[in-house]
Amino acid sequence: MAGNRMTPDQKVAAEEASWVVAMENISKTFGDVKALDDVSFYLGKGEIRAVVGENGAGKSTLMNILYGMYHPDSGRIRVFGEDLTDKWSPRMAITRGIGMIHQHFSLIPNQTVLENVVMPTLEWMDISPQWKSYEQQINKIINDYGFQLRLKDRVDTLSVGEKQQVEILKALYQGAKILILDEPTGVLTPQQAENLLQFLVSLRDRGYSVVLVTHKLNEAMAICDRVTVLRGGRHVATVKKEETTPQEIARMMVDREWLAKLENNAPPATVRPVLEVKELTIEDRHGRPVLDKVSFSVGAGEIVGVAGVSGNGQTELAEALVGLRKVGKGSIIMDGTPIEGWSVGKRRRAGLGYIPEDRHSTGLVLELSVAENLVLDRIRQMPFSRLGVVQPQAIEKVAQEAIHAYAIKTPSAKTPIRNLSGGNQQKVVLARTLSANPKVIIACQPTWGLDFSATEYVRKKLIECAQAGIGCLLISSDLDELMELSHRIIVMFHGRIVGEFKRAEIDLDRLGLMMTGYASENGNGPERKEIA
Repeated sequence: MAGNRMTPDQKVAAEEASWVVAMENISKTFGDVKALDDVSFYLGKGEIRAVVGENGAGKSTLMNILYGMYHPDSGRIRVFGEDLTDKWSPRMAITRGIGMIHQHFSLIPNQTVLENVVMPTLEWMDISPQWKSYEQQINKIINDYGFQLRLKDRVDTLSVGEKQQVEILKALYQGAKILILDEPTGVLTPQQAENLLQFLVSLRDRGYSVVLVTHKLNEAMAICDRVTVLRGGRHVATVKKEETTPQEIARMMVDREWLAKLENNAPPATVRPVLEVKELTIEDRHGRPVLDKVSFSVGAGEIVGVAGVSGNGQTELAEALVGLRKVGKGSIIMDGTPIEGWSVGKRRRAGLGYIPEDRHSTGLVLELSVAENLVLDRIRQMPFSRLGVVQPQAIEKVAQEAIHAYAIKTPSAKTPIRNLSGGNQQKVVLARTLSANPKVIIACQPTWGLDFSATEYVRKKLIECAQAGIGCLLISSDLDELMELSHRIIVMFHGRIVGEFKRAEIDLDRLGLMMTGYASENGNGPERKEIA
């Protein structure tokens, strides 16, 4: 038997032959920040690799280099054995069979889903695209995943979750043999997430290679073959799944013991409504209801979760509550006073806080500094502005207090906020919202795209708000988050509330069925419309 064993050199040669990606000694610096420091990454054929680490660890930078978005300062890139370091680009990555789904999307808003998926593959001289054929192929992928997308819908009418699904469709349609997915299940229902993960397993079994960039260690441990851990721009370890545990991985990620459980989050003993929504109805531009007689309440010190597949009215509900969307019928009552006719500013001054779904497009001004973003909604008020003149010293003082109180990691208050990690950007949004002493907070996907350390921080802050008597409406696609934080969960489907659960009464199977339209609270589910 001994004569049949491979020597160490033979083992190395065999492993190298199976590599579809070899990134060696990669370094990358942005200004004064060293994003990657001598990182090597090897991906095998027919492998699912999880890449984990806190925000700012270098995960996205490494994958963006692999996809050709960035050029490394030093190091070498080989794909299927071909050295491509000096001529690497996203277009070449696609032609070499690499597809990447980013956290922030690269879609054309005024085009349809079908056009966004197909157009990147068309030659510029192709004057007669075979749209029916394309539609059939893409609908097959949609059916494999069970996604709820209509190919003729314009992208600018889609929710964040639906846009992410379009990105996944686009990569699969382009025929990627190496698929990089950055937090792909963050906005999916449990059933859709499970379907996607199982689809990735089937890809691996057919010889495809998959990189799963994730903050969800349970996902990493469920389907990956190996886990690569990055911390502070350096490679900490690559370990086989069966030779490690989630706790060990977490310790490597943050160099401290990971405690996933949050402090006790008991519901308030008595509930005094601070937000009441009655028969709220909103129609789209075609006269179809996107919110259909929605009624619920949020009590002081209560966290009410909103569960539902993205695109079922959650975004429109949040926009109506904060004043960004006109109400058709119904009323919104805050602390006993109807506010549906009030402006955004008047609602905010009266105590309505808002954590938007997309911090980049609606929560922050990326070109401004950390300090300016911290006072963005008050910059025209005293003491930040006097007689129309901005007062930098007053802004700096408040910013330093917030940076300390919320543990915002930034070189200075004057640093452009685009240079901060996602977790620290979200802390800025939190600090600005909570500094206004709100009575009720509308929190939309508050931990989307964050690592577990930043997620833990944001969730603790929301619990602290509830314990201080602030009501919170939590709109989230993360079912674990809803179950962990919510005292009650209401379920939305097709713009209607189809069920409600108290924390102690949650039935996951029934909740999942309600989210997809197969069951309602009375046992008779709303009509299920198949994807056209």
